[in-house]
Amino acid sequence: MNPMARQGLVHGGVALLLVWSLLYLNAAEKAGSAGAALYLAAAWAFLCGLALSHIIHEWGHFLGALAFRSTLTIKPRVHPLFFDFDYQANRPRQFLALSLGGLLGNLVLMLVLVSPAGAHTLVHTSLLAAVIGQFVYVLVLELPVSLGVMAGGEPLETLATHFARGGPLFLRATLFGVTTAALVFLFY
Repeated sequence: MNPMARQGLVHGGVALLLVWSLLYLNAAEKAGSAGAALYLAAAWAFLCGLALSHIIHEWGHFLGALAFRSTLTIKPRVHPLFFDFDYQANRPRQFLALSLGGLLGNLVLMLVLVSPAGAHTLVHTSLLAAVIGQFVYVLVLELPVSLGVMAGGEPLETLATHFARGGPLFLRATLFGVTTAALVFLFY
């Protein structure tokens, strides 16, 4: 099996299993699931939201890069970060397509989950909290790089400078993401 098909089948299969489990748990909650089972379901929904966000984010990166005919390499073994972008062979606009594609993937997932009327269950809220929190997390990490490239910076140099901040950058992104997820729990 070629690497692209392998990556697609595994990532798609995992995503389908996560969605199926979420639909099942949401239906169980609507049917009267309560107590510890409900809180375990909500915790699972939160973890599923993080996993789905990651899968869709990475495929958004891939589709953005593909749409602009970027040079990239698919990894031979299944991996959460399933392809490598060739920074030397691609132009800044191709990098921007890659970068913004990931954010667009997160945004689309978030909008799909916000739209259902009457879906205010704890399982749905937990899923949504994770997805919105993850969107804010990647926004803090990735948007400054995209803006730097839009301002004329070289992609690899801008990326290296931004991520050279290391721990404080990831701590800030995590705090913003967790705070956002908490706000979703409080106000959704």
